[in-house]
Amino acid sequence: MFLKNTLLLFVLFSSSFCSYSVRNQEALESDQKFIKLSETDPAFRCNQESLHYARKGDLNRAELAWDGCAKEFFQSYQIHLNRLRFYYVLEEYEIIKRKIESDSPARNSPVYTKIVQELYDTLRWEERVIVLDALSRVRGWELYSYEELANYYLHQGNFPFAESYYNQVLEINPFHEDALFGMTEIQTHNEKWYSVLDYGKSLVVAAKKNKDFHYFLLKANYELGRYAEGLKWVENASDKEKSQISFLEVWRDLLLLSKDKPNWNPLLPYYRKAVAEGYAVPESVFFPTLDASGREARKAIRTGRE
Repeated sequence: MFLKNTLLLFVLFSSSFCSYSVRNQEALESDQKFIKLSETDPAFRCNQESLHYARKGDLNRAELAWDGCAKEFFQSYQIHLNRLRFYYVLEEYEIIKRKIESDSPARNSPVYTKIVQELYDTLRWEERVIVLDALSRVRGWELYSYEELANYYLHQGNFPFAESYYNQVLEINPFHEDALFGMTEIQTHNEKWYSVLDYGKSLVVAAKKNKDFHYFLLKANYELGRYAEGLKWVENASDKEKSQISFLEVWRDLLLLSKDKPNWNPLLPYYRKAVAEGYAVPESVFFPTLDASGREARKAIRTGRE
């Protein structure tokens, strides 16, 4: 009976990594992202032993060795990065997430702060997402993790994921500037103009770092046919924002559709600044009431909007 139970435990233990493909194990052998420590580093031998088991394909011993290293040398961010890399190459993302949760680092942990920054600096984006996702479940890290994940997915063009994480940020802090800015961008992309107005108006209150958000309010009002309301926001925009072509185009179109004889003088200094910086569209084309053909184009635009 004892022999049978021992054999059963051995089978269960030794088969915990059986599902890994040869491809995963070969990837471990050749992976170049594992960090080698100096021989004078206290964690050197522990790291070498863990790497040895991993490259040899002895995955159970490698797992135990990495866990032991992370516990004994918790302040070594390189050990944590190597343990992360081990599970990342094996595509066992949930296992390493649970281990990070178990570490339960404080929000001001220099180790995990360094880990997140190192992954950013070395462009290891997928591993960074794994760490941030795990940290989002650790008390104190939620807001930071949600914001970083939202920014990542926005940069990737994954708007549904970005929106989900920004919403979680706003649940914690309804006037979080970066989250409001991100949501305004997403709703503009999705052409949800009333939502753009809601988030944009919140930015009027919340914006401290980046005040160049008035384009979104112009654009939303333009698309909703609220031309006079859109023009009111022009006054609040900075000279820098007014010099952006996207802003100038909407400003121009608002005037085209709300004035019989639009006055281009307020736009000209900003248009000319854009031209000085390389914008190549001629004045007679950009302002379509400056010649007869342009006036006809304006009529067509107004007819199409009305």
